[in-house]
Amino acid sequence: MDRKIVIASHHAMAKGIEDTLKYLTHTDLDIYVLCAYMENKRIDSEVANVMSKFKKEDEVFIFTDIASGSVNQKFYKYINRPHTHIIAGMNLPIIMSVALNNSQEYFSEETIKKLVNQAKDSLVYVNLSNKNMDKEDE
Repeated sequence: MDRKIVIASHHAMAKGIEDTLKYLTHTDLDIYVLCAYMENKRIDSEVANVMSKFKKEDEVFIFTDIASGSVNQKFYKYINRPHTHIIAGMNLPIIMSVALNNSQEYFSEETIKKLVNQAKDSLVYVNLSNKNMDKEDE
């Protein structure tokens, strides 16, 4: 079993996340990037091209930018592909969690839910957080 990561977005966001991920992890991760609507290509064919690269036993994580967006919608038809996980509203912490996991076992649904919740917790309104810290110091 090989774990594959797809980062897909409208325009160049996916490429930027891939670049930052590789910089922070100092690894040569096997990442597939789809920057939709950058060229005059049909997104359907771009998605099909990416998905055709995976073997049946590969575990594929697909990270997209917007849940209701066209990029996520085009990947949705692969939701029933075995060992395929589509996570919309991606952020760097959840992609790093998957990328740096060395387990040779497939991720369970419970584990993925836990990672999603951790990623949500990484979204912090720093101004408010700072005010709460100031009050605790008093």
